[in-house]
Amino acid sequence: MTVRMISAPAAHELIWTDPDVVLVCAYELEADYQKNILDGAISLREFRRRIDSLPKNENVVFYCNCHDDEAAMEQALEAVLRGFTNVHVLRGGVHAWTTAGYGLATAAT
Repeated sequence: MTVRMISAPAAHELIWTDPDVVLVCAYELEADYQKNILDGAISLREFRRRIDSLPKNENVVFYCNCHDDEAAMEQALEAVLRGFTNVHVLRGGVHAWTTAGYGLATAAT
């Protein structure tokens, strides 16, 4: 299995048409997650907590806000190694998402 890159519009469409998509912020630190929350996203910590209960064929989209999507790709490859078969990386991450006109969620305080 491989990781597929997905554009912001395609990811948005996937998220809104498939209620089971898991959208994951690829940052290890909670503070980085809080600064980069896309609507409906969960933290990497939450994904790891739920990983054994998720169907391996679930669509999982990782994203980050870093150059060349490094953090997202790293976590996506790890998910593939864990047996997930529909793994995507949001090409351009948070920047591409907001440039396409989609907003960020408000961080919980």
